[in-house]
Amino acid sequence: MVGRFLLLTVAVLWTGLFTLPLAAEDYAGQADLDKAVDLKLDAENMADLGKVADLCEAALNKGLHEEDQVFAKQLLTSVRYQRAETMAKGILEEAQQRKDWKQLRDNAVAEVDKGLEFDDSVGMLYLLKARLLIMPDGDKEEAEKSINKAVELLKGTGEQHSKALVVSLIFAKGPEAQIDVLSKAIEANPNNADAYRLRGLMYLEQGKFENALADLKIVTEQLAPGDLTSLQAYARAFAQLGEFDEAIKAVNQIVKANPNSPIGYLLRAQFKTMAGNLDAAITDLDQVLVLDSRSVPALLMRASLYVEREDYKAALQDVERALAVDTGNMQALLMRATLYAQEGKYSEAIRDLEALQMRSDKNETIALQLAALYQADKRPRKSVEIYNAVLKEQPDNALALRGKGDALLSYGKHAEAVAAYEEALKIQDDEEGGILNNLAWVLSTSTQDNVRNGDKALKYAVQACEATDYAEAHILSTLAAAHAEKGNFEDARKWSKKAVEAAGGDEAAAEIRDHLKKELEAYEKNEAWRELQSTKEGGPTETIAGPASEVADQVKKEAEAKPAADEKKAEEPEMKDPAPDMAPVS
Repeated sequence: MVGRFLLLTVAVLWTGLFTLPLAAEDYAGQADLDKAVDLKLDAENMADLGKVADLCEAALNKGLHEEDQVFAKQLLTSVRYQRAETMAKGILEEAQQRKDWKQLRDNAVAEVDKGLEFDDSVGMLYLLKARLLIMPDGDKEEAEKSINKAVELLKGTGEQHSKALVVSLIFAKGPEAQIDVLSKAIEANPNNADAYRLRGLMYLEQGKFENALADLKIVTEQLAPGDLTSLQAYARAFAQLGEFDEAIKAVNQIVKANPNSPIGYLLRAQFKTMAGNLDAAITDLDQVLVLDSRSVPALLMRASLYVEREDYKAALQDVERALAVDTGNMQALLMRATLYAQEGKYSEAIRDLEALQMRSDKNETIALQLAALYQADKRPRKSVEIYNAVLKEQPDNALALRGKGDALLSYGKHAEAVAAYEEALKIQDDEEGGILNNLAWVLSTSTQDNVRNGDKALKYAVQACEATDYAEAHILSTLAAAHAEKGNFEDARKWSKKAVEAAGGDEAAAEIRDHLKKELEAYEKNEAWRELQSTKEGGPTETIAGPASEVADQVKKEAEAKPAADEKKAEEPEMKDPAPDMAPVS
């Protein structure tokens, strides 16, 4: 109080008695400040802290000595921060589980703003405000201004500056800028586990696995041992480098710390699978399903491993269990469709893929698989319909063009098939020789004179053989057919014999070998080979194949028989109404 008395004496001597009322008004807030200090010492709840803040504001408004003004502002901002932080914990720590979190956030921001009205140099207030405003439905523009101010004001404070930099990460543009922000945060506080963890995760995402390991090692071994997120990322970095033993060691820590949680077992199963230890992976997945029998990821992973072991029945059982939990799971539907197709249950497989297509209308991969299934189910016209839909959206889809060509061949549309194959070859080189072979075959063996072209057939057949190192029996057979179409029967016999030899002598190849021998017999008679397929939609495929003269006669007979059959069908009366003793069919 001595200081204040001396100052008052000087003021009186200097200005006279007329200044006394003004001086008294300058110090009128002292009583409120004293009450605020006393109440702060005994404050027990948020209401008490609110009263402290109100008293500080009243003191500042009434007037205080300069030194007391500084103290009052410090007390006021600290109390406002304390109240705002307490409100924020109800949101930030409970992950917005409270129904009233938005109102609580607004109250906390208002509390911060009240503190900043009296002192806008407190970096922690800006930091808290930014954290609150970056939440959903917050003011992102104001949040960015607040965090930039916090970073500026907290510079040199170490830990707090580092925290502000981490929060500012959300506004950094691009991976390089984000890495730079995190590096500055680590420089400001080398013990900031969050900064190391986030930078490690970013390095992992960028494929910089060595850098990721360096950061995540610091977190898992020094700053936050047992941190689940860091251990998972640490393990993944090792796995990406092919160091599966180290990856599994890292996951073992997760399993040891959380033996009743399926997370560790599931992750370890992934790495054991990557290491090729399928049995051990299945054992871990068994444990996951003991802990959580409805774990769809575990069921689907185990199903895929059963497929690897060719235990398709067990795989299908797991897929069915997964779909019982999640009826619309796209991965499960796709897997079940694949298993059905493998068993020849094409209708069931088509049903699943159609369900998938309804969920992802523009998914070209599903459409192509569906078209292939229709082809396998003897429904090539439906298959062509789907291929055309894909090509409407993607005219340069070589897979769709090749599939369309195959489907067209199966019901005798040779010219259209040739056009599809040639279009596919314009788009991409056929490194496996499949398109080249099919194109050469139809150009060599078509029953339609306007389709066959020996020169083109030979060119494509040679390219197909080169692509397969002259090792595939069916492609050598195509080369023989091309020579025969050109009248080079000596070369045709030569390559036909090689095709028979390439087919091998085992029982599994008996059917293809017998077919190749029939081709050779035709060439020995100096006759070219002809083939025509006719598939009824949803019915059997009838194939006319053999020496050119025999096939020509057969095709002619069928062409002559067709008008007679059509005429007979036309003569049959059409029953437009149900017979009296029949119930109408709905």
